[in-house]
Amino acid sequence: MPRLIFSLATPDDDDALRRLLRENVMEGGISVSFRREPSYFLTSSVQGEQAEIYKGCNVETGEIAVLGSRFRRAAYFNGRLETLGYLADLRLNRRYRSGRCLFRAYCELGNVIAADPLPLHTSMILHDNAAALSTIAANRRGMPHYIPQGLVHTPFIRLARPRRPIAPEGVELRFGRAGEEGELTDFLNREAARRQFAPHYEPADWYNGRLRGLSVGDVCIARRDGRIVGALAGWDQHGFRQIHVERYNGLWRLGKPLYNAAARLLRLPLLPDEGGTIRYGYLALTAVEKDDADVYRALLRAQYIRCRKLGWHYMVGSMHENDPLLPVMNEYPHLAAGGRLFVVAFDTPPEPDGRVPYVEAATL
Repeated sequence: MPRLIFSLATPDDDDALRRLLRENVMEGGISVSFRREPSYFLTSSVQGEQAEIYKGCNVETGEIAVLGSRFRRAAYFNGRLETLGYLADLRLNRRYRSGRCLFRAYCELGNVIAADPLPLHTSMILHDNAAALSTIAANRRGMPHYIPQGLVHTPFIRLARPRRPIAPEGVELRFGRAGEEGELTDFLNREAARRQFAPHYEPADWYNGRLRGLSVGDVCIARRDGRIVGALAGWDQHGFRQIHVERYNGLWRLGKPLYNAAARLLRLPLLPDEGGTIRYGYLALTAVEKDDADVYRALLRAQYIRCRKLGWHYMVGSMHENDPLLPVMNEYPHLAAGGRLFVVAFDTPPEPDGRVPYVEAATL
């Protein structure tokens, strides 16, 4: 492996970073790439208040060989507000892709991050990322220690058939209105403190890019006696983040024309052509007082109805395996997806106190 030198990426690297994403194709029945058009850096603002995007360049050619990021986030740990780090977006140029290259590159990147410590770092590795699970999460000598925190489910909920609203007794449901940002943010933070690693927001985040693409009108709010008792957002990030269909393989290639013919008759979402994008959005800002399943069920149904009308194919949820609301989300037909959550230790991390972790798929 050639020698790499790490430094912070700048907007001048934007074209090269987006090309690296386009070339990182996740193979499968439907081969896809996860893109950030028209700018790599637009997405960074939703991942954390401060983005540290590191590039590892071949010292001989200047070519970007590896990419990795740390995002500083205001988040709750053991009920206290802290500045935590989230490690994400590790990508290897295909010309440098091997287990040995991944190991050496992550060791060097880890040294850069460890030199500027934070109280705690977390990271999530997708189930099908065998290379990462067998290298960077294998706790090899010289690597940061990955401490498992359980499974996170990120189902793609199909927005297929129409469904009727759900109206719990004594609960008023409606979408947010201008002027409610402060009250809503206070509620989100109060509930976030009950979860581990849950993000903290400020009212200004509705306008400064932290919640880019999301407005208070995208949030369904549940009230009981005028007081907020639940919230759930439908976050469309298609303007700066896309799942791009590279190709259909095997049975998917054979079955796509038949599926789309049936979908037209049944008025279901069509599978996009190769080169197209999957229309999806995220279920986000999940907060329900006392984990009331009936309130969450009604919020989820309201977002289902709204997002289906908007033309989405899927809603992408996110819940830890121990979250008491997970069974409600799993009531809907979905494509299973998810990953493993880790605390990443560069030294001796503080111990979590047993609260259920919260992961926002929209900010991964």
